[in-house]
Amino acid sequence: MIKAIFAFLLFASAVRAADPLEAMAGGPETAARVFLSELRRHQVTGLPGEGAWEALAPLFSESLAALMEAARKEQLEHQRKFPDEKPPWIEGDLFSSLFEGPHRFHVGAAMVEGERATIPILYERTEAGETVRWKDSLILVKTSQGWSVDDVRYGGTWDFANQGTLKEALAAE
Repeated sequence: MIKAIFAFLLFASAVRAADPLEAMAGGPETAARVFLSELRRHQVTGLPGEGAWEALAPLFSESLAALMEAARKEQLEHQRKFPDEKPPWIEGDLFSSLFEGPHRFHVGAAMVEGERATIPILYERTEAGETVRWKDSLILVKTSQGWSVDDVRYGGTWDFANQGTLKEALAAE
């Protein structure tokens, strides 16, 4: 019995590892849920590290992946040149308006226009009894493999919220 349970758990974890890319072939809302769940699973702050990058890179559009790669190279170069300084994009949630990131998310209904989908994401973070709620938008593009994350449009309105879009933030440095 224990061997059967162990074998099932191994099988389930192997299937789960393949699920994110396969799920991106579903609808845009499913792709958004998968992407946000992967961000959370890998506890991404700043630019995705090696393990997170391997899992997330296939979920990005070509243009966002290229910007992320350029930012990763710039970050490494900055670390090499200025080892005592904090490099760009090293901390904070780049994928939502709130630096500390959300605790919970709810994926809204996608607005699909041709090969692009805009999906409202309702976020919450509770800390010390205070809950912050906000809405960002995830922008996806349809490719031959399914939906890919192309950008994030930040919607936070408080001081120090990420502003504009993720692509703009990556190109800014």
